[in-house]
Amino acid sequence: MNRKGIIFAVILLLSVYAQADDQQSPKEQLITPTLWVQAPDMFACNLTNVDQKINIVQVRIITNGKVLLESKKLSLEPKHTTNHAVEGLLKGAPIYCEFTIEGSKEMYRGAAKLFPAPANKDFTASNYSAGSDTVAIAAQ
Repeated sequence: MNRKGIIFAVILLLSVYAQADDQQSPKEQLITPTLWVQAPDMFACNLTNVDQKINIVQVRIITNGKVLLESKKLSLEPKHTTNHAVEGLLKGAPIYCEFTIEGSKEMYRGAAKLFPAPANKDFTASNYSAGSDTVAIAAQ
């Protein structure tokens, strides 16, 4: 086989590999309805992987076209949940969750949650326990 034939074969194989890789992990989005959130209340986005394999996900918390929080791309283990939260805005605003997911939407459960701010200001998304959620709505 001559040099041009080898180069053509390599390019063809790389092209086929790239297309196969894109088809294995299509990206979709789950989006929650908005909730009106005003300080001192908190807003959280929770996404659970109900699949049997690790999947790559990303979470955004958005208000009026402005991204309040954007997670890095995360490897979410099977049967695990990622939690991300922000404080409500001083004058209040509609806030929602946008989940970018790998694979089928049926492999995830996502929710937006409105809840009272913790009494202490030592708050992180992983340790909030101020009480029950005030409102929780599912992503679609």
